[in-house]
Amino acid sequence: CLSNVIAHERLKWLAVRDPLTGLLNRRIMETVLNREFKRAKRYGSPLSLAFLDLDYFKIVNDRHGHECGDALLKYVAGQLVGITRDSDVVARYGGDEFVVILPGTPSLEACKLLQRLQQHFQDKPMRYEGRVIPVSISFGVASMTDQEVADPESLLRIADTMLYNIKKN
Repeated sequence: CLSNVIAHERLKWLAVRDPLTGLLNRRIMETVLNREFKRAKRYGSPLSLAFLDLDYFKIVNDRHGHECGDALLKYVAGQLVGITRDSDVVARYGGDEFVVILPGTPSLEACKLLQRLQQHFQDKPMRYEGRVIPVSISFGVASMTDQEVADPESLLRIADTMLYNIKKN
C-alpha cells in the first residue's frame, strides 16, 4: 500500500516537473502564466516575464561532455530558484531555455533582476570535476505594459523575440 502511495506521488511530481532540473515543466509554466496574467489584469498589477538561455551551451557539451551540460542546467536552475523571490515562478522551457514569471514586477525591475543574474553567474561559475565552467546567460523581458501584449502567449512570444534579437546581435 505504501509503495502505491509513493509511486502515485512520484507520478504526480513527474507530471509537473522537468526530470533533470526539478523545475516546473513547460506545460505547467503555461498554466501558471495564464493564471498570473488573469490575476494581473484583474487587479491592475504589473507582470513581467523573462525568457533566458545559456550562452555557449553547445560548446560546454562539446568540450566537456553531456554530463557536464546536464550539471550546468541543474546548476543554473538551482541558482535561479535561489535568487528569485518565492512568488516568482521559474520553469525550464526546453533545452537550455528557462522562463521566469515575475508577478508584481514592472519591466524595469525585471531587467534589473536579470542583469543581477548575469553578474551573479559571471562571478560564480560552476565547478565541475575540478574545472571551472563559465556561465553566461542572455535574456529577453516582456511586460503587460508592452503595447503588443494582449494575452499570455504574446507576453511569452515578445520575451522570446527579444531574446532572439539579443542572441542574433
